Parts: sequence; structure tokens; C-alpha cells
Amino acid sequence: YTRSMLKCLVGYPLYVPQPFCEFSEEVYSRRGVCVGDVGIITKDGAFDFLFNICPSQNSLINPPNLLRGFTLETSEDSKTYPKEQFLHDTHLFESPIYTSSEARGAILELPEGAFMYSVASILPFRRLASRYGEQWYKYAIGARGKDVLNGSLRVVTSCTKCTQWGIAVF
Repeated sequence: YTRSMLKCLVGYPLYVPQPFCEFSEEVYSRRGVCVGDVGIITKDGAFDFLFNICPSQNSLINPPNLLRGFTLETSEDSKTYPKEQFLHDTHLFESPIYTSSEARGAILELPEGAFMYSVASILPFRRLASRYGEQWYKYAIGARGKDVLNGSLRVVTSCTKCTQWGIAVF
């Protein structure tokens, strides 16, 4: 699934898009993965949330043992905007029957449509990751006990939100 969907160039596709957070399950499950989330893509294709770097989000969902300085300083640095909207009843294909000449592939259906959100400027995110990336890894491994390889932490800078989805892999 992931390999096929990456070809579409719309971010990293999660095979298990349901939200998960061990600290604030109720709040996180309502909001799901959002811009500013820092986490790990698990082997089964889910996003394992560690913390959020956006000031408007972090008091609601961040773990209590998060070190200072891990987050952006102002809400202006983390400003997001709707990038694209895929309305309900928008179809890329006329027929609900899919055919392919390829041996492998994937299909993603969003029957209720979706919205994509993206950061206004990626530079504050890059600066923060460059400055604190090593400490983020130490936090993930030490404080959270995660098995994190170099290059496997992800900072979410855009996300697509939907209420229903269907995935097919062949």
C-alpha cells in the first residue's frame, strides 16, 4: 500500500490511519494526526504520536514529561491553511469498478470527501527539527522507550482529514 501510494506524491500514506495516543486518548482520537505532530510510523503503518510542536495544540495532548524548548515559540510559526478540498461526490473515475494493467497497486476511496491542511511556512519546522532533532530522538528512546532508528522520526507538516475511507491493495 505505502509503496503504491507514495507514487501519488501527496505525503506519507498511513495504512492504519486511526489516531492513537497513550497520553490523551480522548482528545487525540477526536483530532487525529495534525500538523505539528512528531512521531514514528510503525511497522503496521500507523502513526505513533510522541508530542506536538505547535503552541496551540501542545497543552491539550502533550505528555507531562516533555522537555522545554521542544515546541515552536509562537502560534504564527505554526499557522496552517486548507490546501485542498476533496468534496463528497468528487470522482476521479466514472465507474466504481477499478482495473489496472499493473501487477501491484493500491486504491484509496474517500466516500465523504476530505480536507487537506498544510503549514503556511515549513521553515520554522525545519529550524526546530535541526536544533532539537537529537534531543527528540533521546526523548523517544529514553523517556518513551521507543525503538527509533536514525531518520525514522516524522514531523507532520500537512495532513488530509476524512471521516470515512476504504483501502484496497493488489
